[in-house]
Amino acid sequence: MSHFEWQESDEVQLISPDELRQWASQQDAPLLIDVRNTDEHQVDKALLAFAKAETLNNIPITEFGSHINQLDPDQPIVTICQVGQKSFNAASLLIQADFSCVYSLHGGIEALKRSD
Repeated sequence: MSHFEWQESDEVQLISPDELRQWASQQDAPLLIDVRNTDEHQVDKALLAFAKAETLNNIPITEFGSHINQLDPDQPIVTICQVGQKSFNAASLLIQADFSCVYSLHGGIEALKRSD
């Protein structure tokens, strides 16, 4: 099995569903943040079963800004939403707050469903 090599960047980076599955299984797994509302997160939680429970979080986009200061800016983070737009917006907020390794799931949960 290959190893996903993450990189620091001053821009939001996109990650594919396959790359995310790979990275989430590694020792250096990122923090995954689903920015959809709690109900949407619960419905699709099984799709994220590949992630370690301690790395999976749900912070709705409407509350995201007030939670940024509770996150570690040095920890790699992947944001997730339904189709990729809200997660990209959330990831952009993290970049603006000087987080150094931020990815957004390209195509969101819908892409994850298609690649399963």
